[in-house]
Amino acid sequence: MARGVWTLWADVPEPTRTELRQIYRDLRAAHGGLRTRLARRYAKTVAELWVVTDRASQEAARLAGQRRTGKWKRSTRRLVTGAMKRQGLELYSLDQARQQLAALVDGHGGPPPREKR
Repeated sequence: MARGVWTLWADVPEPTRTELRQIYRDLRAAHGGLRTRLARRYAKTVAELWVVTDRASQEAARLAGQRRTGKWKRSTRRLVTGAMKRQGLELYSLDQARQQLAALVDGHGGPPPREKR
């Protein structure tokens, strides 16, 4: 692992920490390295968003399966719809964050310039 990655997410429980570090490594490899501090911070945020999106997707699938099969306590349509909406919002946010990271690393993006007052 690259220097400094071992200290990322030190306070997070082990299975999640390993997943976060793997996603971070994949992002770093996909973008040819993260040269600036801003890019590294943004990649860390994207990795965290990725894990949240994954959990939302798993929850939506679990609720839909529960409703379909009727095992255990059956989920209501409202719960399933709400989980699907959360999943969609998380996926959209993740896609936007990945595009912003790519623009930031390629040098075509970054935070918008501050307006002068």
